[in-house]
Amino acid sequence: MAKVCSQCGLPLGIGRGNVWHPNGVITAKHPPHIRGTLYDVEELNHLFPALSQRMGFDITRLVVEGKRKDGRRYTDSLMRNFAAMGKDLAPIDVYDLVARFCKYWGLGLAEVLDYREGERLTLRTLRYYNDPMSRGDWAGVFEAAERKRGETAWKDEPTKEILEVFAVKGEPELEQRIEQELELGIPCEEEEDLQYRYCGECGVPREVGQQFAWDAEQALIQERISGRRFILHNTNGIVAVVRVLREELGEEIDGMIIDISRQYARGYYASLKEKTSLDAELMKFPLRSWGRVTLCRADGEGYRVRLLNPYSPPVMAGRIWGLLETFCGSVLALSHLEQGESHLEMRLMR
Repeated sequence: MAKVCSQCGLPLGIGRGNVWHPNGVITAKHPPHIRGTLYDVEELNHLFPALSQRMGFDITRLVVEGKRKDGRRYTDSLMRNFAAMGKDLAPIDVYDLVARFCKYWGLGLAEVLDYREGERLTLRTLRYYNDPMSRGDWAGVFEAAERKRGETAWKDEPTKEILEVFAVKGEPELEQRIEQELELGIPCEEEEDLQYRYCGECGVPREVGQQFAWDAEQALIQERISGRRFILHNTNGIVAVVRVLREELGEEIDGMIIDISRQYARGYYASLKEKTSLDAELMKFPLRSWGRVTLCRADGEGYRVRLLNPYSPPVMAGRIWGLLETFCGSVLALSHLEQGESHLEMRLMR
């Protein structure tokens, strides 16, 4: 059983392993201090198929590769941290540990069914958050533990409950491109004046427990106001995938993502409009590591918005656009957009 905070109800491991910074960013507490984000699972599961449809080809392979590289880097770091404490983990210990973390982060329930050292890992995976991202996660964990490239396949394609990870030869060109994008990381600006009320027991901002019901035993994080499922996961994989897609298709990929995220946000916030407010929703952004809104000003012509440290500039541009349209009650036109790695500026006109 996961130990939980008696005040917040969150697993105690969440506060021990992560830091909520006053610049709108969550990072791992231990090296390499990877950035994490509270993702809306329904949004993730909508984004990749919609992108594939608009582009006319399936991007699943890119998503798997981005998360595989990401998963390997995370697991490498995890094993190094244990080794520094004098604990060398066997591969099976790594798999059990990551499966436990998956419950804490809401990624799903995983159980090792069979294992052949250096060759194959068979898992029962229940309530996984996203098909290509989950497969990439486990392929990367396998690669780090076995020092062999991992490939994944569903043993039971109709139900997708039994996942097999097996050793294969690599794909150097695609691997190298994904690796280069992961190396770039996600820069953050340090404007540290947000004030959180931290829980005295678990160290997490109290508002996180107020916004989310967190059941580690069921691998389930639910937003209280909407009932939708969220996960706490790092951002490197999705950022690397978007960068590679941008190389392939140019800047038009950003426009596609913005529009997909805008349409999703309009539906999401329309369902909440009677329960919340524009200001209340903007205040949630930093707690979820979506970034920090430093400007949201309305005038007679529309809105000016500045977001510091967006985890994904195009995704957040679309979310803000849809959010403002929902609460102002009219369609807005994008007249100016400036996307940087650590900031986003928008001008939306009525």
